[in-house]
Amino acid sequence: MSAKPSPEPSDTVADAYLQSLAAHGAQWLFLNAGTDFPPLVEAYGRAQQNGIPVPMPVLVPHENVAVGMAYGAAIVTNTPQVAMVHVGVGTANAVCGLVNAARQHVPVILSAGRTPVLEEGRLGARNNYINWAQEMFDQGGMVRELVKWDYELRDPAQVEAVVDRVYSIAASSPPGPAYLVLPREVLSAPAQPPARPQRRVRPVSAPRAQAADLRLLADWLLQANNPVIVTSDIGRSHAAFQELDALARDWAIPVVQYRPRYANIATDHPMFSGFNPVPLVTAADCVIVLESDVPWIPDECPVPPDCKVAHVGKDPLFADYPMRSFASDLSMQCDASLFLADLRAELASRTGVDNGQIKRRFEEVARNNRKLQERQPVPRGLNHRHVSRVLAGLFDSNTVLINEYPFALEELVVNRPGCFYSHSPAGGLGWATGMALGVKLTSPDALVVAAVGDGSYMFGNPTPAHFVSRAMDLPVLTVVFNNRRWAAVHRSTLSMYPDGMAARSENPPLSSLEPSPDYERLVEASGGLGIKVDHVDQLESALEQAVHAVRQGRQAVVNILTEVSYVRTS
Repeated sequence: MSAKPSPEPSDTVADAYLQSLAAHGAQWLFLNAGTDFPPLVEAYGRAQQNGIPVPMPVLVPHENVAVGMAYGAAIVTNTPQVAMVHVGVGTANAVCGLVNAARQHVPVILSAGRTPVLEEGRLGARNNYINWAQEMFDQGGMVRELVKWDYELRDPAQVEAVVDRVYSIAASSPPGPAYLVLPREVLSAPAQPPARPQRRVRPVSAPRAQAADLRLLADWLLQANNPVIVTSDIGRSHAAFQELDALARDWAIPVVQYRPRYANIATDHPMFSGFNPVPLVTAADCVIVLESDVPWIPDECPVPPDCKVAHVGKDPLFADYPMRSFASDLSMQCDASLFLADLRAELASRTGVDNGQIKRRFEEVARNNRKLQERQPVPRGLNHRHVSRVLAGLFDSNTVLINEYPFALEELVVNRPGCFYSHSPAGGLGWATGMALGVKLTSPDALVVAAVGDGSYMFGNPTPAHFVSRAMDLPVLTVVFNNRRWAAVHRSTLSMYPDGMAARSENPPLSSLEPSPDYERLVEASGGLGIKVDHVDQLESALEQAVHAVRQGRQAVVNILTEVSYVRTS
């Protein structure tokens, strides 16, 4: 008598988890798998077999790249994105990316397996020697300072409620990362329905500005002779980009982008006043700090004592920063696009406005800005400014630049939101490669260009990144501005010891990255195009060839040996 066929396994908590993510709109799950993943692997197999909607698994062989991809997808889609890593060791590798997400308020949901609790006797219990050494007393403690919420799934009946809670908290204003731990025994247990039908929890929206605050700020602006707006992040909202354009234009308010992480205002806007706040802020009588954690360096930019300063944004005091003491006469916690629209409405309601003064200020600011925005002569060579100019000349209206430090922003032409992203203020290196892949995943028709230094390229885990690019058909262009230095380290040393011994060294201590690897060869291992540029005559043709390759569906890396221009000779 033949043996009875084994029954199909019933749904497990892993099945319920994936299906709940899909129900919350998750298109992808960025994964770096480990020995805690078998229940999820099996759940994906069942979903594929039975046609059950679940997030597309994106296998990423390094956690920092996985978090970077989730970061990029979250920024473009404006929805939380989920990554999953292997227990505590995978979490440790993901912390750098999590710092970036935390400081930039990006809703990345980082989930991680947990070493099995039970030593024997149940499906999912320990069956590998590493299960003992990998267990931690408090795995969530590794990231607790960086996340809005952390939790460990404890019972099969919790799945829907826990997924809903992590989504609602990550998306609530101000958004940010959250951490969810998934023990293997729980994932492999049979799924259980909740005690009652699960109802969704709506995320908290950013509030509108208070009417009294808007009136006060409008008074200050109308009384001001030299108002200025300083922003870093307003362009994250496309609606806010348009509102800022209108406010600055209608009321003749110059706008400075200091350390911008987004395209905040068009670079040919008559009120765009560059990237340096010092000249305007030191002469201002009213400053609006709009979504900017560090609007200037205090030692370099003293604010006039009688100048009114307002800080506006989702978290205008940046309460998660241990120390930040920029003066604020008015702090307004609100949605930026709604704030700008409401402020415009308040200003438009005023009578007796001196329109002549506003017109004269507009003409003066626009005249000064035309000079500022003019293309300045740039020495032809492998300097950052010239490389940036040549590269920018190849961009079209569907190009997205991901800049991790080296691109000269003065060469960037911006006329729309969403065409430029820069690194988190935390500066966790290696962000751009994962970010570029995440942006390409969500914007498949765009030409995505990552501008990185040689140090940040190494931190970006290029081999895993190029693997994912090929495996997922996500061709991006990576341009390495290779000055063979930790430039940030050396510049910081020069700022403190301008006449010191390190300033005179051709190979400054702790800053030299020589001998320089042939970075362009790494992409070749994943079928990409690699080009080295060591003479300016090669630059334009190399970049053109690389852009063409990417547009034809092949990833490319251009390794440009840029000049080292900050070593003192006397």
